[in-house]
Amino acid sequence: MTNTKKELLAIADSCVKCGICAPHCPTYTQTQNENESPRGRIALIQAWAGGNLNVTNNLLNHIDSCLLCRACEKACPAVVPYAKLIDDFRAEMHGEQSIPMSVRWVKILAENKRIQGWAKSGLTFYQKNNLQKTARFLHLPTLFGLGKLERLVPNYQESQPLKNYYPALNEVKGDVGLFIGCMGELLDFKTINAAINVLTHIGFNVHLPETQVCCGALALHEGDANTAENLAKQNKTAFANENLQAIITIASGCGSTLKDYAPNVVDISHFISQFEFNLKPLAANICVHSPCTLKNVLKTDKSVLKLLKQIPEANISSLPETTQCCGAAGSYSLRHDKMAQTLLNELLETALEKPTDYLVSSNIGCALHIAAGLRERGEDATVVHPIVLLAKQLVN
Repeated sequence: MTNTKKELLAIADSCVKCGICAPHCPTYTQTQNENESPRGRIALIQAWAGGNLNVTNNLLNHIDSCLLCRACEKACPAVVPYAKLIDDFRAEMHGEQSIPMSVRWVKILAENKRIQGWAKSGLTFYQKNNLQKTARFLHLPTLFGLGKLERLVPNYQESQPLKNYYPALNEVKGDVGLFIGCMGELLDFKTINAAINVLTHIGFNVHLPETQVCCGALALHEGDANTAENLAKQNKTAFANENLQAIITIASGCGSTLKDYAPNVVDISHFISQFEFNLKPLAANICVHSPCTLKNVLKTDKSVLKLLKQIPEANISSLPETTQCCGAAGSYSLRHDKMAQTLLNELLETALEKPTDYLVSSNIGCALHIAAGLRERGEDATVVHPIVLLAKQLVN
């Protein structure tokens, strides 16, 4: 037996198969198939590692259909490191399954900064010349097999080149690093800009190391452990040379991965929730979505509510605690679009039960997926990061 199999077997053996995790699992909730539950997947890996089950497409598909929302870990009384088990198994099986072309493109884009620059120029041309609107009207992305990917692209937003350093605008409280991720500058510049504005406003010097790269989550969850490790090394080096009080993340998916290899990683809403702000009133209905990575891994989802409640006249509500994964889950919606759409529909049905002007989410993947769902339904609710709302209401 190889060392990898021994390690996987040791983790799997720590699960007592009590089933407490099952009702918390989105795929089991939808299918009622034990192979699609956490303990079912653990049993499958346990059987393979123990030499009692061969690798088949059926086995790989059951493991691949896991969203890695980690709701099971939060519920598990035995504290089984389920995510590590799944990631390590996928790494062992890397290359055994074909990868959809859309996932390949996203992975290449995430891992190559030069290609990100080209993509930004191409996207700007695509959107500023009304090509996006025309293409969607004619359903061209779907005809060319790009529908799953193109639906996630937001409307055009202005951006400008980022600097490596932004000084505090008020009495200096310290220095922080800002991790912007691989997709932030391309698809969500307004959140980066809002984060810089708020952090400098409350007195922090903000550092954006030019050599920071993708957090590695996409590679890690695809089973590409070598690439994930290389990206982690680059990020550790990028943020190591600054005397930083914290590394601030604006996407909880990135934060949940970074915290495993970088020190003092904090979600921005949690970091700034300790401060009081002078804010302009906003008479709007705001629904708070808590991404799985924020509530199940970082476990700081309550900070978003605390922060937004500082906005005068705002009517703040949260999706119920029982709300399951939205279905975005990194590249999951590209691989398993039917399950992703089913989960998204359930979330939106709940969110839209009462009037909603803004639906806030702290993870870019979730935000893009949810925004696409609202657009496809013809709904007017705006999806934004909580820090964007806060920045808009700041009184200078």
